[in-house]
Amino acid sequence: FFARSSACRLKMKHVAAYLLAQLGGNASPSAADVTSILDSVGVEPDSEKLEKLLGSLEGKDLVEVLAAGKAKMAAMPSGGGGGGGGGGG
Repeated sequence: FFARSSACRLKMKHVAAYLLAQLGGNASPSAADVTSILDSVGVEPDSEKLEKLLGSLEGKDLVEVLAAGKAKMAAMPSGGGGGGGGGGG
């Protein structure tokens, strides 16, 4: 379980570092900027995935990208209903 959980957390490392750079005032973070952030916490970047991320975000407004993602998430089915209420005794 731990190895799987750890792998899941690292999938978003490039996105998280990119967002941190933007929050820090860098409107268009480069691969070097993202790599520097990841290096500062001892995480090895995956250059292929990083370049793919940067290419997909190039020339786009991040607020619009996030809004589009939020709209897609809202349209996804969320599955099961809520559990029953607790019985008191």
